[in-house]
Amino acid sequence: MKTLNMQQLCSFAQDDQKIDGKFVMLTANDAAMLQKFRVIGCRVMLLVFSGTVEAEVNGKNVTMERCDFLDILEGTSFTVRGCSQDLDFYCVLTSREFIVEVLQNIVPGPRDYFSLLLLNPVLRLTANATSKLFKQLRLIDDMLADLNHNYRTEMVRTYFKGFALELGNLLIKEQHFPAIDKHTLAVKDTLMANFMDLVWKNFREKREVSFYAKELCVSTKHLARVVKSCTGKTPHEVIDAEVLGLAIQLLKNEEILVQQVADILHFTDQAAFSKFFKKYIKMSPSEYRRNID
Repeated sequence: MKTLNMQQLCSFAQDDQKIDGKFVMLTANDAAMLQKFRVIGCRVMLLVFSGTVEAEVNGKNVTMERCDFLDILEGTSFTVRGCSQDLDFYCVLTSREFIVEVLQNIVPGPRDYFSLLLLNPVLRLTANATSKLFKQLRLIDDMLADLNHNYRTEMVRTYFKGFALELGNLLIKEQHFPAIDKHTLAVKDTLMANFMDLVWKNFREKREVSFYAKELCVSTKHLARVVKSCTGKTPHEVIDAEVLGLAIQLLKNEEILVQQVADILHFTDQAAFSKFFKKYIKMSPSEYRRNID
C-alpha cells in the first residue's frame, strides 16, 4: 500500500479538492480512492454523517459511525479499510501550519482537548453538533468546487476557520468528557502540548529524552509519566514515530538517496539509519523502497 504525505496528497488531489498545497477535502465519492493509500504527516479530520467507516490509526483498528468525528495529528498514520454503501462523510487533510495561519493563535475547544485527542482520536458527537459541522464543511466543499471565484482561497480559509470555531464551541457546550481533575489535567495538557511542539521542531536533530525534559524544566521521569498517561507511549517512542514518519515520506521520493535521508535525519551514518528503520519496519530502507507499490 502506497503512503502519501501532505505534499504528495496535494499533487494527487483534483483542483476542486484543494487550496494552497496545504489543504485537501475529500468526500464519500473518494472513499474507494482513500482505501488505496496510507496517509501520514497530515492533520486528518473526518466527520461521518451516515454509514460506517472501518479505518486503521497507527495500526489500531477503529470503527466510525454516524456522528463520529475523527481528529488525528501529524505523525499518525491513517488508512481507510472499508466503508458501507450508505456512507456520507467529509474528510479534511491539512497541516498544522495551515491551521495556525488560519486560526491566528486561537485555540478552540476545551482546555483538555489535546490530551483527550491523544487518548482517543474518535469523538462521538451529538446529532445536533454533527448537523451543524456538516453544514460548515459543505460550505467549504461548495467553495472548493467554484474554481472561478475571485476569492476562492480566502473564502475557503474563512469557512475553515468558521468550522474550527464551531467545532470548539460544540465540544465545550455539548460533549461530555470523563471527569478528570481540572488542575492536574491543565498542567498535563500544557506539558504534553509543549513537548509535542518541541518534538515537531527538533526531532530531526534531537532524539534524547533528556533534551526535551531540560527544555521543559522537568525531570525525565516526570515527562515520561505525563507522556505515557496521555499517549500510552514513552517519550522515546513518540520521538521515534516522528522520525520514522518523515523517513517514510523521504524514501517515497526516489530522487533522494538513502544516505541523504540519513543525513537529513542527522543519523551518524547510513548504517545507523538502516538499523533504526529496520527496528520498526522489519526491512532496510532500500528494501522498503523497492517494495513500494
